[in-house]
Amino acid sequence: MIGNLRSFVKELNKTDLVAFIAALFAGAAMSRYLSMGTANPYALVFLLLLFPIFRQALKVKSKRARAAGAVSGLFMAAACFLNRLEGIFANTDPLSRNYDTFIYIAGFMCLFVLLSTYLYDKLRTVELTADRAEPSAKRKSACFFISMGIMLICWLPYYLLLYPGDITTDSISELNQAWGNEALSNHHPIAHTAMIRVLTGIGQGLFHDDTKAAAFYSVCQMLLLSAAFSYLIVTLYKLRVRKRFFLPMLALFAILPYNGVYSVTMWKDIPFGMLVLTFSVTLWRALMYYKAGRKMPVFEAVMLFVTGIGVCLFRSNGLYAFMFLFVFMLIFCVKLRKFLMLGIAAASLVIALIVKGPVYKALDVAPPDTIESLSLPAQQIAAVIRDGEQMTAEQWALLDQVVDLSRVGETYAPNISDPIKNLVRETDNQQYIADHKGDFLKLWIDLGLKYPKSYILAHILLTNGYWNPDIQYWVYSAEFRSDNFNMVKESKLSPELSEWLMKYRENYHTFHYVGLFWSIGLMIWIMVFMLGAAFVKKRRSLLMCYLPVLGVWLTLLIATPVFAEFRYAYSIFMTVPLLCFIPFVSEKHLAVAETEKADAAEADKSAAEKTAK
Repeated sequence: MIGNLRSFVKELNKTDLVAFIAALFAGAAMSRYLSMGTANPYALVFLLLLFPIFRQALKVKSKRARAAGAVSGLFMAAACFLNRLEGIFANTDPLSRNYDTFIYIAGFMCLFVLLSTYLYDKLRTVELTADRAEPSAKRKSACFFISMGIMLICWLPYYLLLYPGDITTDSISELNQAWGNEALSNHHPIAHTAMIRVLTGIGQGLFHDDTKAAAFYSVCQMLLLSAAFSYLIVTLYKLRVRKRFFLPMLALFAILPYNGVYSVTMWKDIPFGMLVLTFSVTLWRALMYYKAGRKMPVFEAVMLFVTGIGVCLFRSNGLYAFMFLFVFMLIFCVKLRKFLMLGIAAASLVIALIVKGPVYKALDVAPPDTIESLSLPAQQIAAVIRDGEQMTAEQWALLDQVVDLSRVGETYAPNISDPIKNLVRETDNQQYIADHKGDFLKLWIDLGLKYPKSYILAHILLTNGYWNPDIQYWVYSAEFRSDNFNMVKESKLSPELSEWLMKYRENYHTFHYVGLFWSIGLMIWIMVFMLGAAFVKKRRSLLMCYLPVLGVWLTLLIATPVFAEFRYAYSIFMTVPLLCFIPFVSEKHLAVAETEKADAAEADKSAAEKTAK
């Protein structure tokens, strides 16, 4: 044993010394992050576990793995550091504050950069495609409908529990607009309001009952949601992904409670999530055809066009996410001369802009009020006032036109901007903001430059659920509204089964590992990591498939009113499984399939000629 130890010591070199120091910093940062004392021996456990991984990471030769590891690692390190920034600012001891700052930055950079580099290097050779024939149309149809059926069976208990579905304040507002009880407003997307009107209208025509009409909407949404998930599964089947992955993915879609509950919840976020997923899957399919040297089929072209319009219309931030994608698509398509894809995307965007502009204006659709789109600036300015910072008389006078400044401090809530926005609405002078945009923009910039600490903390606290994995917030609605409608909520399950199912859907609060599937921040980390994996695997053109979800996330960082609203990020949860497969699926089978068809056609032609002779 002593001989082995001596041999190990002799083999130590500069790389090992760097790995040891990096593990030392990383272990200290993890211990500090988890609020362990300086005498806690678990810091040594972190060091001993990380040291051999860091040794291997420092030996990685792949430039792509190192570059991707640096980018994704720095993102994760920044997320962890920012999550502790409020505590660092609050620390009055300079020595302790400086130590925390140093150990967090150095430790987390070592931890995540080296760990990511190590994992990327291991993933470079991973491929998930199987060497088998392309499935027939009959088999693909069977895969699609069987997947749908399994999901619908697993979601049926939630339909019976929540019958006729979850109808919240937002839902009832759209229902009343759909049926002419309220004026149309694009505060909730008109496209979703129209969808509600059509489906509940069909339900009314069939059953002549408000409750059953809402239940019919829920059934239709269940079918659409299960179809969106099945579209991903059948696409993986078409691309010859190994079958062993299908059952776990199907189980996640079918068993995770939020899919079942959301399938019967009347929110715009659910159809928007379907559209983001189907658009992203279709974009992937189209790009895979291009990589295989084949033209985009008609089906993909139509799906790309229709779902692109839907992404733009079913949530206000969907339009901005699509614009974000379009910029990169323009560069890609012009460079590679893929003008059909560019034309489809441009047509989708133009139609969406026409609908949201002249069409909505012709229908007298009221736009959202001014303050609704100013969540972050309003929150940051309110934080400055709450912190008691000094402002000029002109700044006070400008703000006094639109809000009761004496109530800002007591109203301000760090994690949600609605209280401040509602305080502005009470003054009922938002037109003043619209008429003095330049003055308010200058005010916001001036205060940010003068009081960056208040601005940074306000932004962190309003968005930390979208990048910090260890944050939980409410997921399911606890209300049922029926204003102006004769709807009754009535569970079709026994009280005992209803109670068990209600507890089951909340189990993510109780059990470790389970809560990871509810973590918005973790989904973002996975998205960023898999984006790096696609880069490492040289899937450069496929990086576009990540942009729709990335665009949705960026809009949340800019304009979210709540720090961790699960439903706002539901489209991300739906799409992450796709993003995990993209780096590891090859397009070669599409090219092989084309060759096989050509060979088969040639063989049939030869056989026919022989028969004729």
